[in-house]
Amino acid sequence: MFCATSALEAQEIDNSHLFPGVARLPGQPPSQWVSDVTVNNLHGFEIEIGFMFFAERTEHGIDDFVFPPEHRFQLAPRETRLFEDVLATVFGLDNAKGALLVTCSREMLEPDPPPGEDDLYILATMRTYDVSSPLGTYGQTIPANNFIINSSGEQSFITGALNSGLFRSNLGIINLSLDEVTFHYRIMKPVSTIVAQGTKTLASLWVQQWSFNSLGVGTVNGPLTVDLWIDPDDVKPRCLDTFDGGAGFLAYVSKVDSRTQDAEFMYAAPAFVAERECD
Repeated sequence: MFCATSALEAQEIDNSHLFPGVARLPGQPPSQWVSDVTVNNLHGFEIEIGFMFFAERTEHGIDDFVFPPEHRFQLAPRETRLFEDVLATVFGLDNAKGALLVTCSREMLEPDPPPGEDDLYILATMRTYDVSSPLGTYGQTIPANNFIINSSGEQSFITGALNSGLFRSNLGIINLSLDEVTFHYRIMKPVSTIVAQGTKTLASLWVQQWSFNSLGVGTVNGPLTVDLWIDPDDVKPRCLDTFDGGAGFLAYVSKVDSRTQDAEFMYAAPAFVAERECD
């Protein structure tokens, strides 16, 4: 039996992995971004995995949790498999970005799952990278991390962002609720001066990313810190293992070197994780 535990940037063992930042599209010229996913079957027997893509700026609902045959794969005992350029090779997509769910959960994949514990687990990780340079690729490893879902009214924090002449940063939020939720954000300079703040109201299971420039952050010398929180009227703790209608979110910053297109991925760390007992 495996214990599903994780640090902020560690790889995670679980039956379902949600990856923000999956992409296959051009970015700021000359960058061209693609994503690869690696999945390991931790068991000594064959298992089935399924992929689901949450397109950016698109409302999703519980009825979207379907896994057609072309999005399902069999992994041999202890097999590790690389899915290169996953949006093109699995989904046949181009000019797309959003979030990716990889799961071996019988509850999700089987119409009549067996009773008892859903005790299959996989290890998975993703890399999103720029392929525009003839010298090689530059990119960011993006681990899945279910343990930093924030479903409380407390803040989540990200530090180390840059929006200078040499670096640019982007803020991403995934609304994990089946309802519309309003999120507050602030972006602060090294001396805690607020350089941008506002709200974003996102529909059910909505994924979106904004450049710092579009949020009103100009050129800033020095590191920036972001904090985010759910609007108090929308706080509704959720069961961390299910999409049960409670409010919750993942947030991140992607920081990119404007000279090389090398990228760094940083999750928002919640100050407090609210959890309610699952029925």
